[in-house]
Amino acid sequence: MPILVTHAETVSHRFSGTMGTIMVALVLLSAIMVVSAKTVSVIPQDAHPGYSVKKFKDSINFKLLDSDFSQFFTMLQDGSIMTVSDVSPLVDHPVDLMVLENKGNTSATHMLKLYVLDRRNMLSFKTDSNDEVLGRIMENSPTGTRVTGIPLLQAVSDSNSVPVTYSIIAGNSAQAFELQDSITGDVLPNVTITDLSGGVNIVSAQVLDREETARYVLSVQAVDPSGINRAVSNVVVEVEDENDNSPVFTQKVYRFVVGDDSLEGDNVTLTWKRFASIGKVEATDADGDKVAYKLATPTNFLVIVPQTGDLLLTQEPIEEIELELVVEAHDLRIPSRTSPRPAQVVFHFSPAVPKVDIDLDLQQLENVELHRIKRRVTRAVRPTKRIEFTETDGETEGRVVFQLEKETDRETFKIRDENPWVTVDPNGSVRVKKKWDYEELGPEKTIDFWVTITNAEKGGYLCLEGFIINSLR
Repeated sequence: MPILVTHAETVSHRFSGTMGTIMVALVLLSAIMVVSAKTVSVIPQDAHPGYSVKKFKDSINFKLLDSDFSQFFTMLQDGSIMTVSDVSPLVDHPVDLMVLENKGNTSATHMLKLYVLDRRNMLSFKTDSNDEVLGRIMENSPTGTRVTGIPLLQAVSDSNSVPVTYSIIAGNSAQAFELQDSITGDVLPNVTITDLSGGVNIVSAQVLDREETARYVLSVQAVDPSGINRAVSNVVVEVEDENDNSPVFTQKVYRFVVGDDSLEGDNVTLTWKRFASIGKVEATDADGDKVAYKLATPTNFLVIVPQTGDLLLTQEPIEEIELELVVEAHDLRIPSRTSPRPAQVVFHFSPAVPKVDIDLDLQQLENVELHRIKRRVTRAVRPTKRIEFTETDGETEGRVVFQLEKETDRETFKIRDENPWVTVDPNGSVRVKKKWDYEELGPEKTIDFWVTITNAEKGGYLCLEGFIINSLR
């Protein structure tokens, strides 16, 4: 026989039956190599005949040797040891099984030691249930912040055995959490409790970043001094978002060209239509917030759609121009964060040259120029307005929730894009189109829409005005 190298390998299964619930802890003594320790709990009701207790890997020729306890077990050709009868009579009796491994010219003997425990003496967490134990912690909280929503973690048994050592054995990525002794307040990776009233809380071991890891699933283990009697509780920790990231533009400079395909740009348009997009800017927010845009440089030639970043040409210049504009982005949070570095927009416009026959007389040329001068002028966009209402204000379809302001009596109004929640009458009355549902309004809980304003006076003008209805509970 070869010299035995002794090591402990604890294996556990849980089962229960009519004669009570017990835990069987398995300790393997191997003759060839040392294997890392494992623990499995056993409860009688699951240990029906044919229940797998242990399987030897890479099995070739294994045999269970006769002993005082071998009558309760059998060994299959694949190396599995199974129960053949109720193991309740083995409670509180150490059980040794001998397994012979035949390797041809050599053989090895493995000792399988089982500890059978009464369920009443088994540790279990008070929080054990079918529901997830869910806790929350705000990102950027200082080290040592307790995870909220999780009750005191305590592993108890009817025998009131102490001390009990607690540790996080799985899911603790980058060692983000530690345990706090509920009695002394000490924070350690492993906490030993000697008082029956004590337990542990989960606290942060570092400053957490939700954008890096938003959810942790921790396995907290409690074990007695022998290392055999143990229990595990799974705890989910969600890291709550703080608005700690500002929008960042995907480009530092955007170049848009209209009317001249000989120039390079992010978007080149040969023809244009009033309020059609000639290109767009884009910013992203690492917090996942929606982003809104605004022109920091005033101009009568372009407007920006706050919700999309699209740039709209509002009027045709009468001569070639090149503008350098500044665009800012901000997230739709309260309080809001603005992009630390705005984007630069370079806009080049080349007006179309009218085709004139060479035999036109001077009067005809003057008429062409006069026609160009009499084009309608478009004014700049009016400031976006934010108006707050409760959900009950939008309960009645057709109700006027507020009135748009006129600068002159000749102004008329029209909603620019179809909106499921509101409509706008020509006189400026904003009405409920569909009953407002707070849950369907999205994370920002707003109703955003643009209104086109026209006026027939003095050749007429066209204007845009934006509105954000903030719905409250």
